[in-house]
Amino acid sequence: MPVETNPLVSSPADASERVWRYMDFAKFISLVSRQELYFCNLELLAKNDPHEGLLSLPNYRHREWSSIADLTPEEHKSVFYKAMSGEEERIQFESQRNSREYWLRRRFYDRRTLLMNCWHLNKYESAAMWTQYGIGGQGIAITSNYAKIVNAFANAKERIFVGLVKYLDWNTEPVDNSFVLPFSKRASFAYENELRLAFWDLNVQEKVKALCAKLSAHIMDHLYRRITTPINWALIEAEVPKVAYMPGIYIPV
Repeated sequence: MPVETNPLVSSPADASERVWRYMDFAKFISLVSRQELYFCNLELLAKNDPHEGLLSLPNYRHREWSSIADLTPEEHKSVFYKAMSGEEERIQFESQRNSREYWLRRRFYDRRTLLMNCWHLNKYESAAMWTQYGIGGQGIAITSNYAKIVNAFANAKERIFVGLVKYLDWNTEPVDNSFVLPFSKRASFAYENELRLAFWDLNVQEKVKALCAKLSAHIMDHLYRRITTPINWALIEAEVPKVAYMPGIYIPV
């Protein structure tokens, strides 16, 4: 099926702009012999960057909301879509605070459902990329462009998303959490200038989703005061790591 884009994720302005993939010699041989690209699980990529797939510090702001009085004027507008009071106001405030915390944690749980294939967008070859991937002089670089990569997946059975990574000041710029796939990274990685292909393993996602349904039901019970004890945010923490996931997947090109 065709590679998919999303309006929240940028694509190269010029589809013929050059992209590079740096790799060791063994991975090059694998690519040529298998005629497949390898997508690596985000959980493994997170071993090098623990922030992979997660949200930036401003997305944690709701943890400072102990009452409505803690909201800034801008936050008040985003939380309340109309004037409210009493129980309606309480439910809206707590619902918004709980929802933000839920999706913050959900991003962490969903990492094991996502697999990435990464390219470097650059007119010229990169000394930094050679240093990182051409260890011991055994590196290989192949070049292509955005249009060719998209066309290479025209007959793929898998659903694949593509876009440019957005590099953020992780202390001040929030990640747009309306699109679950990870196309945001810390500004310290801006030299990568990354074009990212993402595959979402829906089989693993269903298992994670089932666990999260338990947490969601627990949150709703608390919101409507069917339970009076604090929300147990660690309710499924021990179960999520038990969900098996693929370290990687090969997709024909």
